[in-house]
Amino acid sequence: MNTALELTGVALAALLSENLLLVSSMGIGTHTESFQKPQEALRTGASLTLVMVLAALCAWPLNYFVLVRFGMEHFRLLAFSLLIPGLAAALRAFFRTCIPELSRRIDGHLASISTNCAALGSALLVVQRSYSLGSALVFALCGGVGVTLALASFASLQGEVDLDRCPRSFQGVPIQLITAGLMAMALMGYYGLYLD
Repeated sequence: MNTALELTGVALAALLSENLLLVSSMGIGTHTESFQKPQEALRTGASLTLVMVLAALCAWPLNYFVLVRFGMEHFRLLAFSLLIPGLAAALRAFFRTCIPELSRRIDGHLASISTNCAALGSALLVVQRSYSLGSALVFALCGGVGVTLALASFASLQGEVDLDRCPRSFQGVPIQLITAGLMAMALMGYYGLYLD
């Protein structure tokens, strides 16, 4: 059974010190619009969080009740690589059938998440660290929220950066990389934060 302190430590690690987007560089392969428009960042982050939680919910039993039980741990990456796009496709079909208006808004985001390494990375991290199911779900949820906050913050900062005041050599991609680097450095201050 998980204690509240353990779950808090897992949640803080997923949100801050091990942010999947800024610290671990997972999840960068999202829509380019997600890095420029805050509303698109929130949609991508919500879709990614949903897929990450479902992936943790499915990957944990798949690993412990099938792969470990039958001695097939070496197929873990392959199994999870097939599981994540399958979940994204099932979600797209569900939303298209049951909630067409929501499907119209997030279908492109769910399609890009099927190849996003943050969902696969979180499922692999959960299994490699031998988290319990509760810890796995907390890590996936808080990891998705952390990616959402990072995407939304980056998109909002892009709107604040006035390119007219920026030197010509820093305009465009260089100032975006500097912004991402500064955001990652801010989160690195939380690295090593442990709750005892």
